[in-house]
Amino acid sequence: MEACAPEPELRAAAGLVFVEDLDSPRLSADDAHHLGDVLRLKPGETVAAADGSGSWRTCAFIASTAPARSRGSSLRRGTEGRFGLEAAGAIRHGERALPEVEIGFSWAKAERTEWAVAKLVELGVDVLTPLVSDRTVVRPDTDGARRREQRLRRIVREAAMQSRRPFLARIGATESLDDVAGRSCLSSVALAEPGGGAVSLETPVVLVGPEGGWSPRELALVDNLVSLGDGVLRVETAALAAGTLLTALRAKALRTPS
Repeated sequence: MEACAPEPELRAAAGLVFVEDLDSPRLSADDAHHLGDVLRLKPGETVAAADGSGSWRTCAFIASTAPARSRGSSLRRGTEGRFGLEAAGAIRHGERALPEVEIGFSWAKAERTEWAVAKLVELGVDVLTPLVSDRTVVRPDTDGARRREQRLRRIVREAAMQSRRPFLARIGATESLDDVAGRSCLSSVALAEPGGGAVSLETPVVLVGPEGGWSPRELALVDNLVSLGDGVLRVETAALAAGTLLTALRAKALRTPS
C-alpha cells in the first residue's frame, strides 16, 4: 500500500492531541496546558484529536472564563477545566501504510536515543525497538531500562503530535537480537552492516547495532545485511538513515533498486 500525503485538515490544524474517546474528546491536563498556556490558542481555533490507531476528527478549541487558582496551588492550571475541545468534524479512519516498518537500535546515551526516537516517529516508522546487543556499552539495569522506555513512549507521543500523525508508533521493552529473531520472520529482518546490500522493503525490519558493530555470533543469526553508507555511523545516525530509506521507499519517493 502506498503511503498517502497528510490530510490537509491535519496539516492545517493548530495542534494535534491524543484522546481516549473521539465521541467525547477531553484534553489531558498536560495537553490543555500546552494548547492554552504555551501555544495560547484562541477559542474556535481548530485542533485535531486522534486515538492513536489512525482515527481522528477536527475539534474547536474552547476556553472557559473560570478564574485561575492562586499561585500557591500545586495543580497545573489546565487541570481546572479552563480549556477543552468541542467535536466539529466527522470521525475519519486512516489506514496504516504497508509494509510495517520497524527500526531496532542499540541503546546509546539518553539524549542521542531520544533524538533518534523523535525523528523516526516524524518519518512514520511504525515500530521502534531498543536493543541490547553483545557489544552494547550503555546497559541500563531493569529499573533503568523501564524508566527510559517510559520516557521514550512520551517522546513518541509528542513527536506524533508535532508531525500530525494520528497513528502512534509502538515501542516495546528492550530486546536482544535473539529476541527479535525469535519473534520475527527472519526473511524480513536485516542487520545494518558495512558491505551489505541495498535497503529494501523486502526486509522492512532493520536492526542497528552499537558503534562497535555486531558480534560474529550475532552476524551468524541473520542472513540479510544492508549497507547505510561507506562510513562508520553513530547509532542514531544509522537508525535515522534506515528509517528514512524505508519510509521513502514505502511512499514511492525513491525508486526500488533493480
